[in-house]
Amino acid sequence: MNHDVFISYSSQNKEAAQAICHALEQNEIRCWMAPRDIPYGAQYGDVIDDAIKTCKVVVVLFSETAASSQWVNGELNVAFEEQKTIIPFRLDQTPLKGQTRVMLNQRHWIDAYPDYKTKFNDLVIAVAKSIDKEVITDSPVPTSKFSTTTGKGNKRKLGCHITIGFVSITIIAAFFLLYEPIASLVHSFSYDKQGLHVNIKGLSADQENALSSILDDMVLVEGGIFLMGNTEEMADYLTEQDSLSGNVHEVELDNYYICKYEVTQKQWRAFLPTEGKCIADGDNTAMDMLSWEDAKAFADTLSSITGLKISLPTEAQWEFAARGGTKSHHYLFAGNDDASEVGWTSFETDLSSAHDVGGKRYNELGVYDMTGNAFEWCSDYFDLYPTEKVVNPQGPSKGNNRVLRGGDFRIDNLYDMKVCTRYFDSPFVNRRGAGLRLVINTEK
Repeated sequence: MNHDVFISYSSQNKEAAQAICHALEQNEIRCWMAPRDIPYGAQYGDVIDDAIKTCKVVVVLFSETAASSQWVNGELNVAFEEQKTIIPFRLDQTPLKGQTRVMLNQRHWIDAYPDYKTKFNDLVIAVAKSIDKEVITDSPVPTSKFSTTTGKGNKRKLGCHITIGFVSITIIAAFFLLYEPIASLVHSFSYDKQGLHVNIKGLSADQENALSSILDDMVLVEGGIFLMGNTEEMADYLTEQDSLSGNVHEVELDNYYICKYEVTQKQWRAFLPTEGKCIADGDNTAMDMLSWEDAKAFADTLSSITGLKISLPTEAQWEFAARGGTKSHHYLFAGNDDASEVGWTSFETDLSSAHDVGGKRYNELGVYDMTGNAFEWCSDYFDLYPTEKVVNPQGPSKGNNRVLRGGDFRIDNLYDMKVCTRYFDSPFVNRRGAGLRLVINTEK
């Protein structure tokens, strides 16, 4: 991948890194960031080193967590050795010490605290000067989380190039006059009966259509409290698989959005290759041969493009939605006590691959295929449940396996795909029958 900028950041600053990446790419400045741009199966260290060596500028998101991050410090060392232009973007007041101070003191850093979004314009200008590039910016987008404004804005091109190292007050003033400030890179978006709508520019037609179809099919899940695990209505239908779902416990969740459908091959193909990731071809067929790493990479890609908190659902979010949220009728399966009504399974006829999404009945929230068709990866590491109440649980902090939910087309024992039934597998295995469904997390 040809790129201008390598973005170095700690995992705790991922949201800021994604927003910065999109700010630069909106202005046709090509970025490289992990894990989005790491090819499947590649060695992280080697790929990252090569990406730094082939970039023109390294933007370092410096913070308290970055200062102690082995990844960030390693990337900074490579950038320094390769004599790359380093632009530190400081997210907090963590002091620079030792070798880090020497490396980052070469150039004037951008102090981006307390609100880093207000400094995007400064960063775009600094990078543009460093790579001698003409920049395109848009009118500022509304900072309100749920804005109905979707105007296209006014594009303005700067008709001059800046020589690296030469800065004058006149030129700086011209930059700020010609460039309308980017107040926030959280895109304007709104939710109505037709779904969630986001105003985004710079995508191919296929990407735009795929992204629109995903966002338009987002359903609001109103937060609430529910019992998670082998609840009372499941008692007569438990199988050996349900030994993983003991410790019924209370869970409280905030609002979030969940997609009505599993991600299809057409949607996936707009952003990532489908080769080796699905069993049989079909534009509207659910992806059904994914590893957890694959699924997360897709979610991270869309999150980076949109600036929205798109992710795999937590296991609690998945089960709450499968049960019907606050509208639950306490069915065994996602929308009915008869699995054949709501899911593609091998109970009556052996199936060899996933079906087109939305071919069965939906559940109380209007969500399809949460029983059968394709397993759906969740964000959590697998472990046995806690016994006490939890609020917005994210799962264990570490582990070896990731959670799968919902069952797939191969399962012939219907009671092994109840809304409470859990599975797990290695995050690195392309599991037959495994796909994904996306959620969007919202701020309170």
